[in-house]
Amino acid sequence: MKPFLCSLLALFVMCGCYVSPVSASPTLEILAQGGAGGWLNVTRSVRVEDMKGKILLLDFWTYGCVNCMQIVPDLDFLEKKYGDKLLVIGVHSAKYKGEQDSAQILSAAKRFGLHHPVINDYDYAIWKSFGINAWPTLIVLGSDGTEITRVSGEGHRNDLDRAIEKNINSVTNKTSNKEWMVNRQVDTSLPFPARIESFGNGLVITDSGHNRIVIADAHGHITQTIGNGTKGLKDGGYETAQFNNPRGLKSIGTKIYVADTDNHAVRVIDTQQKTVTTIAGNGKRGYDRSINTENGLSVSLASPWDIEIMPRSDNQKLVIAMAGLHQLHIYDIPSGTISVLAGNGQEDIKDGKALNAKLAQPSGLASDGDAIYFVDAETSSLRILKDGQVKTLIGTGLFDYGLVDGVYPKAQLQHAQGLDYAHGKIYLADTYNQAVRVYNLAHGDLSTLTKGGDLSEPGDVMIVKGQLFVADTNHNSIKTIPLGGHDLIDFSVE
Repeated sequence: MKPFLCSLLALFVMCGCYVSPVSASPTLEILAQGGAGGWLNVTRSVRVEDMKGKILLLDFWTYGCVNCMQIVPDLDFLEKKYGDKLLVIGVHSAKYKGEQDSAQILSAAKRFGLHHPVINDYDYAIWKSFGINAWPTLIVLGSDGTEITRVSGEGHRNDLDRAIEKNINSVTNKTSNKEWMVNRQVDTSLPFPARIESFGNGLVITDSGHNRIVIADAHGHITQTIGNGTKGLKDGGYETAQFNNPRGLKSIGTKIYVADTDNHAVRVIDTQQKTVTTIAGNGKRGYDRSINTENGLSVSLASPWDIEIMPRSDNQKLVIAMAGLHQLHIYDIPSGTISVLAGNGQEDIKDGKALNAKLAQPSGLASDGDAIYFVDAETSSLRILKDGQVKTLIGTGLFDYGLVDGVYPKAQLQHAQGLDYAHGKIYLADTYNQAVRVYNLAHGDLSTLTKGGDLSEPGDVMIVKGQLFVADTNHNSIKTIPLGGHDLIDFSVE
């Protein structure tokens, strides 16, 4: 099966202009310069002498790319297996302007739990010198700095492992990689909140940095904590259950459904029984794009990011934004079965019949009770699924993005990840624009509600009792905006 690649290679293939890597002889000196943005996630720069005599694994990535996120477990595996004989270096070559900032890259490194140095290659100098053309691309360099192999996309752990193991005896440099490691612990009560959902008289929040779910009252006081904070896929009571970077939430009565993203699973919290149960996903990263009425627990899913109730289903069906497969799935609660609802699995922006449409990392869902609205992060688009048809409301391509108000096709978003519906309008967390935007369904126009330094990569929005709540992800906080206003107010959660 062909590996999944992020959008640049998808564009090359689609346009018929894919080119093989150019001939290049990059050196350790090029890496040691640290790129245009310098070295990140380290206490000091990594020098040539640190790299000489070790096997190097270069990971060319961009942090909004779901495929790049999904290889992090492979990097962790290899780092733990080979220890100081292997040095992993992340080369961050940003797709979006909003991904070029060093502080944002560092936040992403903390969210993903990266344990290796990162270079901010925002001008693509290192990317070009190595002849890269897709995210993610991984290159193994021998202890003498020469290239051993390279792969693009996901699913190459075994190939990389074999290449490293075959050459590991050539390692002469046993210097500890911990010499430049940093303390990645985030000192905050709510690190990287991803999603918000109304629940009872308060809120339920995915406390992603702690790998748990918290329920808070109307004043922000945490009343219940669900999950023990350790990464894992474990069912059971609140104190023993485990999550792994949970994101999307949907409450139905006394139950809360959770998109447990890095576990590739869907879970349900029963707030009466105080239990967590897995209902879909076997914990393995999946590649099957043709799932059709299969037992939810038997399938391998891929990075579910959000959950919504299927319109006109009497709360019996759930729509799941399956970001890693570029599809929407539908889960039937009574039967426990799951099927593809929209998207043929090809990463692009193409409208039409739901199963033939092309999506690109669907990340957020909302409903007006009649249709499903969703944001495709990789095409910076707002789209609608109604009566078996997908239609684009905002967004024109894999590399078209910006902060532009107006109507289609002029209006632009930048990697929006969350949204909610209220009173004929779609409110959007325009993540890489650090903004909240509003799409008026009656007029088809996009406007900006708030922007600037007050938000840092907002991940979600939710309307609750006349207030717009915002998951201000990189500020590790929740903000509110009164409907009809523009000013952000801190909503303390503790």
